[in-house]
Amino acid sequence: MLSEELTITGNEALNIIQGLSSITNFKILQLLSKGDLDISTIARRMNLSEAHISGEISRLADLHLVKVTYAPGKRGIRKICKLAVRQISITLTN
Repeated sequence: MLSEELTITGNEALNIIQGLSSITNFKILQLLSKGDLDISTIARRMNLSEAHISGEISRLADLHLVKVTYAPGKRGIRKICKLAVRQISITLTN
């Protein structure tokens, strides 16, 4: 289920800002805002390696910006990525 808003403060805000400062991560989030995608599709659309995209997805999942599920694929298991939030609010004071 998609959460509409993530509200963050303090060090958590800094971690999110650092994650979003990556052009790659920001573009991944933009792609996922249009629908769920697997790692290979994201990599192909961004012209990057699956290994690189998988690492970035792991970081975005750690930041609670992306949710990952698994589904059977043609050759093993596919990692399906889904946007976890639509909006991020950063509070500068605690």
